[in-house]
Amino acid sequence: MTTHMKGTSRRGYLDLPHGQVHYREAGRSGAPALVVLHQSPLSSATYEPVMELLAGHGIQVVALDTPGFGMSDATPGQWSMSEYAASVWQAVDALGLGTVHLLGQHTGALIAAEAALSGRERVSGLIFQGIPLYTDEERAEKAETYAPSYTTDADGGHLKVIWDRIRGLYPTISADSASRQVAEYLSVGPRYGVAYPAVFRYQVDPAALAGIPTLLLHGTEDVLDRMNDVVTAAFPHAPLVTIPGGTDFVAEEQPEVFAAAVAEHVLHAPALASPPPFTPVYTATADAAGGRGGTGRSRTGSLAGPDAAGGAQ
Repeated sequence: MTTHMKGTSRRGYLDLPHGQVHYREAGRSGAPALVVLHQSPLSSATYEPVMELLAGHGIQVVALDTPGFGMSDATPGQWSMSEYAASVWQAVDALGLGTVHLLGQHTGALIAAEAALSGRERVSGLIFQGIPLYTDEERAEKAETYAPSYTTDADGGHLKVIWDRIRGLYPTISADSASRQVAEYLSVGPRYGVAYPAVFRYQVDPAALAGIPTLLLHGTEDVLDRMNDVVTAAFPHAPLVTIPGGTDFVAEEQPEVFAAAVAEHVLHAPALASPPPFTPVYTATADAAGGRGGTGRSRTGSLAGPDAAGGAQ
């Protein structure tokens, strides 16, 4: 099992407007494309053990280091979720990919959701490997207390602080995996929680994602497994697949099982409906009540389309 930062997949850098973005790639160009977005404050190395297996299923997989994490350059300032999502599409364009599937874990799942909203016509499917649907109270509390920064100590005491945090979150993972995560924390620096303000300000709109083939996939020991009831209610048409015994790092713990579940969705998800074969001449928002015999009220002024006075057919 590969648990270090390198691995055997092809690696490279993309020159994007905000700096360089590091990525890993496996599989044949032109195959169904899967873009993988990791949880923070880690990196694409989480998915190194499963890259070649996904390629073996006939998938072109690209795992990005989110800007500011892994070996990607830091962002020029505090980013919003929409800016993280925009960087995904910049990377997709730089790689010459067309329509893609998006797999995101935790922070990466929120980035994937926002990317799907902003580039829906480019998304063939979504896989959420644990998506945090916090209440307003949870988001407010976490914004105040989660991921406190550390001070770099001359005696290396900060390494123990990082180690203890990782072990507290994931007590059952291997020492090798925990060691890699220490390196990932250090690659970001004392403000390793730089993406969390965007996370705790962001509210997913599941209804807006309706119609995109979506899979909920994670290990039974994932820290967000506790949200299953909330998440399945929010995404009622998305199947939930849990991998027994898998932690947040099930992709490196059980790579064959994980790859098979991902490939099943990527290769067999139903195609998205074609866009309507017309160009809208007017868009309005309205409230309606009472069914066919009821009333309607426009929120956006008088209707201005050429057939506005014709009524419903």
